[in-house]
Amino acid sequence: MRKNLIVGIDLGATTGIAILDTKGKILDLSSKKEVTKAELIKHIMKFGNPLIIASDVNPLPKGIEKLASSFGCHTFYPKVSMSYKEKEKMVDDYREEIKDSHQKDALAAALRAFRNYHAMFLKIEEVTKKLGREDLFEDVVKRVLKKKSESIVDATKEIIKEEKK
Repeated sequence: MRKNLIVGIDLGATTGIAILDTKGKILDLSSKKEVTKAELIKHIMKFGNPLIIASDVNPLPKGIEKLASSFGCHTFYPKVSMSYKEKEKMVDDYREEIKDSHQKDALAAALRAFRNYHAMFLKIEEVTKKLGREDLFEDVVKRVLKKKSESIVDATKEIIKEEKK
């Protein structure tokens, strides 16, 4: 099973990219000049399957909407664009890893999305652990986020049932 990803993107002449796993670990933090959509997709796919593409601004940029659509994944963006101070505070623990403002903005977006879904990820971890099926974590996350199941428990049971077929 490929890793599920939360991807923060800061589009522009230089695009910032922050890729996290569902545990909040940074898998990639980079910036690329004049990157095409195809190059961006290829780069992200090296790390796994994006479940969420995040932005630090509202309204959501059309380019991020299109990118998420290419992957068939969710978008996440704040109700109000993140302020400079808010981004600084959000990325404070990762200061040494950040090379430019594009990476900072992308990381702030990814971390904000991660924090939004973190409680759900913990609950999925708890349910799969209780059933002795931690190996199903990534599949359950994907199923719950794509609303293919009513609940975390249902998603887990459905996956187990499908395995037995």
